[in-house]
Amino acid sequence: MEEKAFIEQNRKDVDLYAGVNDPVEILKIMHKPRKYNPLEHEIPYHKTAQEMYHQLTESERERLETYAVVLMEEDDFDQAETILLSLACFSSARIERGLEAFYRNGKYYPSILFKEAGQDIRDKLIHQLGYDSANRNHLLLALAWIGDEVVVRQFQTWRRHPPGWAAELNVPPETYAHEAGWELDNEGRKRLLFYPESYHFKVSGEGKDGLNRAASAVAALQAGEHSCPWCDSKLTVLFDYNLQNPLVQFMKLPGQWLRIAACMHCNCYGTVFMNADLDGRYSWSEYNAVPDFLPENEAMEELSWRTMQLSERQMGAYDNAYWMLEAPASKIGGHPTWIQDAEYPVCPCCSVTMKFIAQMDMEQAEESEGIYYAFLCEACLKVAVNYQQT
Repeated sequence: MEEKAFIEQNRKDVDLYAGVNDPVEILKIMHKPRKYNPLEHEIPYHKTAQEMYHQLTESERERLETYAVVLMEEDDFDQAETILLSLACFSSARIERGLEAFYRNGKYYPSILFKEAGQDIRDKLIHQLGYDSANRNHLLLALAWIGDEVVVRQFQTWRRHPPGWAAELNVPPETYAHEAGWELDNEGRKRLLFYPESYHFKVSGEGKDGLNRAASAVAALQAGEHSCPWCDSKLTVLFDYNLQNPLVQFMKLPGQWLRIAACMHCNCYGTVFMNADLDGRYSWSEYNAVPDFLPENEAMEELSWRTMQLSERQMGAYDNAYWMLEAPASKIGGHPTWIQDAEYPVCPCCSVTMKFIAQMDMEQAEESEGIYYAFLCEACLKVAVNYQQT
């Protein structure tokens, strides 16, 4: 108690950003690791790192990339990695020099860094696959993220004629494309598994009552009228799409409403499918099977969330695709923020991989954890929801 009182009496505010106006220098301060000092309270900058990266000019992005290369030369790969990831995801910058330094140091992960890699690195990765068994998983992931015409043709070839090293993998080589949000269709063409257009939800208040359904392109976290057959909890409408709103016209769905419902309890233990139509109706799918592990739902409290409002500003497709950057992740469209491995459900009717359409970050919605992911099969009007957490 004496120590706690001493800390409270002697703790001082420290503003590391006082007098610093250069965005690059501000981001350097944000990224620099610091030891915890109980007698210091660091005043956070008034913008997040994500917001700062959004506003960088081309020359400022180049300066940060150069700084990341210098950090790697000094063996500070953690800080360099965070900067390169932020540039790649938040600003969609081409980080060719940083990537070359990353590759020279035998670094192939996080593989999302390679999404804008040029042909020189691509060809080296393909060649390296033949002999580097220790890094083969990461090399395949890096190639999947490059995903250009050469990579697509290479994955086609491997699907038709699996190389000898493919026997050492747990899945066929072309399956790695799922981690980068695409797959080979039956004709061997590249099929995206998400919409490049993306809009983020922001917190606009507290409480369970969401925004007026008609006022937003997509309303979130609303009470459903049906109950879960497994646990008897009320279903939650995670996303309620007004398909006539111009903001969601990129989905090219006819009709008026698309409602994506989930059981906030049972969905934590497996994928749940729903039948849907484009007039706002939904029902429990006959294809659902009770998960092997499904604990009893013990008198769940009435759920209450912050009010989430969809922003009308379009974001980058990969803006929060890497979860360890800790950016708020509730959104429609864009690449999923997988916490674990990519987990695209297969439509139980037509056996086609379902398309990712939205996700709800529960840390943003209620200071909980985990993300609920929503998927759609446009042909069969089946929706699915699954969940991941650390």
